[in-house]
Amino acid sequence: MSRKKIELTEKVAKLTEKYLEVNDTDFNDLINKALKLYLMDHLNSSQIKEALKKTDDFNSKYAGKWFQESIEDLNKY
Repeated sequence: MSRKKIELTEKVAKLTEKYLEVNDTDFNDLINKALKLYLMDHLNSSQIKEALKKTDDFNSKYAGKWFQESIEDLNKY
């Protein structure tokens, strides 16, 4: 898993703090879910599949499964 440094704006930091407090969740889980939803919304399906195929630790079988689960996650909202 790769590590990235992010800097939250003051307002986003306060909202994040409150969300984590209310929902008793981990910061990394929140960021991963939020980014996943954002990226799934802003990339088309072929871009997503292409990106996942290029990733060394993602073979196409799991990429397809992940993509399908992501679509199902989006349909919940």
